[in-house]
Amino acid sequence: MIVLSRKPKEAIRVADDIRIVVFRTSSGRVSLGIEAPPGIRIEREEIWKRRAAAAVGQAELMRFEAVEL
Repeated sequence: MIVLSRKPKEAIRVADDIRIVVFRTSSGRVSLGIEAPPGIRIEREEIWKRRAAAAVGQAELMRFEAVEL
């Protein structure tokens, strides 16, 4: 992991096609803007974890249903 310090309106580049901009910081929160190609999914981690858990649950359900057949 790399840890970088940025001020509002400063950016970070990831490869050639992803740009992360710090918009503002306030009360311990940071607002970010992320520019990325349409094929790149950008999600907050808690949403990603929920979606991943649901996918695992769905896979388990499908496996359980296949065993019952």
